[in-house]
Amino acid sequence: MVVATARKLPLQGVDLHASDPTSQRKPMDLDQVYVGLDTTTQRALTPAERKEKNRDESEKRVPLSALDALTTHRRMVLLGDPGSGKSTFLAHLGLCLALHGMEPAAGWLDRLPGWANFEQGADLLPVTVVLREFARFRPGESGGRATANRLWSFIVARLAEQNLDFAERPLHDALEAGRVILLLDGLDEIPSQIDRTQIRDSLAAFLQRYPACPAIVTCRTLSYQDPAWQLADLPSFELAPFDEAKIHAFVDAWYAGLARMGEMTPDDADGMARRLREAVHRPDLWRLAPNPLLLTVMALVHTHKGRLPDTRSLLYEETVDILLWRWEQKKNGPGEEMPRLRQLLLDAGRSDVDLKRVLWRLAFEAHGRGGTGDDELADIGELALQKALAPLHPTASLDWANNLILAMKLRAGLLLERAPSRFTLPHRTFQEYLAGAHLAAQADFARQARQLSERWDVWRQVILLAVGRLVYLGGDTAKPLALVSELCPRREEDDALAWRRAWLAGEVLLEMGLNRVQEEELGRDLLERVQDRLVALLRASARPHPGGAGPGRRRPGRPGRPPLPGRPLVSARRPHAGLRGDPRRPLHHGRG
Repeated sequence: MVVATARKLPLQGVDLHASDPTSQRKPMDLDQVYVGLDTTTQRALTPAERKEKNRDESEKRVPLSALDALTTHRRMVLLGDPGSGKSTFLAHLGLCLALHGMEPAAGWLDRLPGWANFEQGADLLPVTVVLREFARFRPGESGGRATANRLWSFIVARLAEQNLDFAERPLHDALEAGRVILLLDGLDEIPSQIDRTQIRDSLAAFLQRYPACPAIVTCRTLSYQDPAWQLADLPSFELAPFDEAKIHAFVDAWYAGLARMGEMTPDDADGMARRLREAVHRPDLWRLAPNPLLLTVMALVHTHKGRLPDTRSLLYEETVDILLWRWEQKKNGPGEEMPRLRQLLLDAGRSDVDLKRVLWRLAFEAHGRGGTGDDELADIGELALQKALAPLHPTASLDWANNLILAMKLRAGLLLERAPSRFTLPHRTFQEYLAGAHLAAQADFARQARQLSERWDVWRQVILLAVGRLVYLGGDTAKPLALVSELCPRREEDDALAWRRAWLAGEVLLEMGLNRVQEEELGRDLLERVQDRLVALLRASARPHPGGAGPGRRRPGRPGRPPLPGRPLVSARRPHAGLRGDPRRPLHHGRG
């Protein structure tokens, strides 16, 4: 079960045949393109490493890898930005351990550098728990209380769903013996405060019950700043962005994998890899490339279109088009029958944008529910999808809607059937992009976005992606500037929400691009206003603040850092300092 789920690339549908049930070709596997991840923590080089690497005395420290952090501490929380590789790390680790158990002589542990030094490593059985699915689980015998048995009941229920009831006793014996490694993915994907506390406490109880078992919990960095998320006694490590060597290694592995699949000749693959390596060095894309998910998106677009767009929003838009319509491009040549999905839309007098608008709205609603119902997060029920699509037909035909769903299920990679009658998107960031597309289409965009900013951790990325879409797909700067004015009004306020909104206003300006902002007087005025507000925030960040809610509140475990998410956008001495992207860090902002 672990191998079947973990072997796929986290962005499903990236190869040309993965969604075609008639294809006999093997899709690209995760292990073919996986690049090891580092953390932002530094470690000392050993004397042997310094000698081997020929380092001088000034180069005594190197990044601590995520794998070394685990083998050193046994239990940890792995933090990262969206798309930084948290889930991929768990998937790759689980895959290698599971395949080692099945094929001990195949060298799977060799793909985990340093794992041989982990005394428990060779015999560990990986158990993966997607925490948003666990949050929906309601075991009758525990009444939903935060107990160790709640997580065990969930694991047992999952085994039963796969007809693996016979594995219950051996698995429990392995837990007791400390031969299980727990891979607990997505603590931040539990939007309800009540569920969040219960799941966190259930995890803590389970870890306490089985103290010999190693464990990793993943969470977004911003979310984990909230004490409501934090797990006591577990050290946390933040994933570092890819450096140049890792970016190039991924690009080479991507095209080598496509050559092995027979999608192109080795010579063509070498040429495409060289051109992609050159393309990502463009200043506008170099800020995006250190993010593993965005780099995967770049590789996908580059493979299909032979070129790359300039910004994150354009990357996502082109990727959505590829995942939604790519089988038309690959399987139907001139003179062939029109693909089923397009034919159905044509029969109803509809076009691509009509289908997209429905998907935008569904993603927006799924993102905003924030509850514990069946449609939580990116999960979209088939009935909800059917009801949303039927009005596109002149007679609101449910049969037509069902045929449309079937065509997407078989021939598109954007909506993936995670379980019978349950659909999800390839990655949470695609949900955020589609939700952002819906938000951008609203006439009262600025007002709605300002209201959504009250739930900072849920809607921040959606708002920024909506801004990028408005600017780079629609050429619209008026709506984003109106939002900046709403977020950072002339009348100053001194509370936590006002400071967060001022911070978000700075990020909106960066997403637009500063050169573009300064092309008109309103943009110049707003830029100066936001810079002044952020300078005030940075100056106030070291001062105690009444109640601990304002700018004086420090981030947990990060003394001396600014209290709000992200990094300084301005300097008190040089207002523009920090607004230019560091090419080593994935700032995810548009070019300007």
